[in-house]
Amino acid sequence: MSTRSSSVKWFREARLGIFIHWGVYSILGKGEWVMHNDKMSIREYEKLKDQFNPFLFDAGEWVDVFKEAGAKYITFTTKHHDGFCMYDSKLTDYKVTNTPFKRDVLKELAEAARERGLKVFLYYSLLDWHHPDYYPLGITGQYSGREPGGNWQRYLDYYIGQVRELCENYGEIAGFWFDGWWDKPDADWRLGELYDMIHSLQPSALIGNNHHVDPFPGEDFQIFEQDAPGENTAGFNKARVSNLPLETCMAINNSWGYNKDDKNYKSSLELIGILKRVNGLGANLLLNVGPLPTGELDPEQVKRLKDIGNWMRREGQ
Repeated sequence: MSTRSSSVKWFREARLGIFIHWGVYSILGKGEWVMHNDKMSIREYEKLKDQFNPFLFDAGEWVDVFKEAGAKYITFTTKHHDGFCMYDSKLTDYKVTNTPFKRDVLKELAEAARERGLKVFLYYSLLDWHHPDYYPLGITGQYSGREPGGNWQRYLDYYIGQVRELCENYGEIAGFWFDGWWDKPDADWRLGELYDMIHSLQPSALIGNNHHVDPFPGEDFQIFEQDAPGENTAGFNKARVSNLPLETCMAINNSWGYNKDDKNYKSSLELIGILKRVNGLGANLLLNVGPLPTGELDPEQVKRLKDIGNWMRREGQ
């Protein structure tokens, strides 16, 4: 097992990772924020669980595409803001193994990645529109239809317990990618406890948090969303560039999760230009794919990943 210092060195040289936004929201084809954007109640949104059956999912095929693109790691959404878990959590029934598909997507993807030499990072949303103890609500999820009330400390125990599961049940994890702090920026999220636990159970794992402010103690890399570090073109990235390893996450079109109406794909040439610019600023590019509800990758996104891979092999070094 590597040390965290060697992980930092590796991360600074990785250049390209693949972000994967995939969940039951793909069924609706309106992106991962559809529950909030369409003001769907929990009861209405939960029906998607019983429809999720991505029978064409093949983790090996996915990772082959990512490796051909020149990626060195993947970052997979284990739980997004909708609260649905894309792994076999023992702390909830709201998970992929309770769908018609039944399989543990994370387990298959992590094994396929490691077999092909790619490292595995795990995205986890601190924000949860579904859990009854995520209360009081933050700035999002106001339309969930839940009854007022809940126990915040009990929710914190729940989410920290889920991260513990991810640390203990899926082999060596290269890093954790947290999101949603911005929903309740004044809350006590017990991040110190969370980070200490991760560093204890996964000593080589790196921690990043997409909070859009300066890094907190215990974080090992700094995230910029839809921005090259220091450019602040997205407007919500308030952080100064730190001395930590840097990463820019970027969508290929305008959406993270699958959006059937979003045809505004960046060209391969544009994406290669973004990769060059971000790498030139000392950051990795975490380039997003939004798989279809069938389990297939978006063909337009695959086409661009192949073009990036061809360029990486020809000129990227």
